[in-house]
Amino acid sequence: MRFVHARHWGRVLAGCALLVATGLGGAASASATTPGKGVAGYCQDDNGVTVIVDFQGLGGETLIRCAPGKQENGVTALQNAGFDLAGTGKYGLSVMCKIEGKPADQACTDMPPEKASWSFWTATNGGKWASAQVGAQSWKPPAGAFEGWSFAIGKAYAEYPPPRTEPVRKATAPAQTPAPASTSDSGFPWSLVIGIVVVVLLVVAGTVVAVRRRRAAE
Repeated sequence: MRFVHARHWGRVLAGCALLVATGLGGAASASATTPGKGVAGYCQDDNGVTVIVDFQGLGGETLIRCAPGKQENGVTALQNAGFDLAGTGKYGLSVMCKIEGKPADQACTDMPPEKASWSFWTATNGGKWASAQVGAQSWKPPAGAFEGWSFAIGKAYAEYPPPRTEPVRKATAPAQTPAPASTSDSGFPWSLVIGIVVVVLLVVAGTVVAVRRRRAAE
């Protein structure tokens, strides 16, 4: 019986360790955009480029972020706004294959198919979207400009749709900006800590009961 108790509580402790590891792993989940790059929402003045990514038929909300400061070209603006990019193996980022991992089924070895591609658009604040006449790496965005990326499915090049969000600077960040995971001022995961303390107390209590029973049996 002594060995049964030891194995039993060994399993409990192992389960607690797994619970702690799982909880900590969940607390450190990565965000969709690159941490430390860009600002959620529109640039609030001419010191930056507002980047709008519309996934269209791929699903998901349109993302709006600001790349602060002067940008070398359209690709650097997209990167400095915090988006995760993938170019093609043959042409690199001069031919955009994926933005934020979409489309997930794209191979990215060569040119994407015409009817499943990202299109690049430019605009001034308060203006209209215009299909870029040069590649994103050749576009020199002026201060306060907008750039847009829109995914086209089942359409020929001449029918590619512009982003559905107008290039008009807003005073506040868009509503789809994710809220912080924690409501506390410090962001400390108190619920996780409380859960761990409860589990530890249960283990200790169980161990005390097991020891008392063993002594009584002796």
